[in-house]
Amino acid sequence: MKTMTPVYYGHFRAAAFGDVWYAVSKRGLWRVDFGRTRERFLKDLTADGVDAIADDRQTAKIGRAFKEYFAGRRQRFDLPIDWSRVDGFSRKALQACARIPYGKTVSYGELAERAGSPGGARAAGQAMSRNPFPIVVPCHRVVRSDGSIGGFSGQVHHKIALLELEGAREAI
Repeated sequence: MKTMTPVYYGHFRAAAFGDVWYAVSKRGLWRVDFGRTRERFLKDLTADGVDAIADDRQTAKIGRAFKEYFAGRRQRFDLPIDWSRVDGFSRKALQACARIPYGKTVSYGELAERAGSPGGARAAGQAMSRNPFPIVVPCHRVVRSDGSIGGFSGQVHHKIALLELEGAREAI
């Protein structure tokens, strides 16, 4: 019988978002989700094929980072990320997204170019919609080429709230 990889999870309650759920593996951040129930988060972890274990000690660093971010005291996440289940262009696009500075936005096309695929705006959008690390890998900072907000894997009002928190009003 194959043993499943353990991931440790915790959560933080953010006023504008509800519960922010996060999980870490031995390699780093595994998943972030918000605006959902604990049951839905655990269902997603089960679908990932991992053994989810509640452990505030193992997740303390990410919990502190989220509290600081939502309080306006953190502009950058310096957390290790477990990239093991993201590959190809999606990985390149997410890694390029992780380098977008706090309070700034880029278009899907510009992100695709930064990820080495000029003309790949649609693929960049798809990668952002499947981002397993929202907020930490700030897909909310990616907007349409006309400056309009675009979609968000959570809900658009969450994307707007994150951009407002960061003072990126030009995209709103």
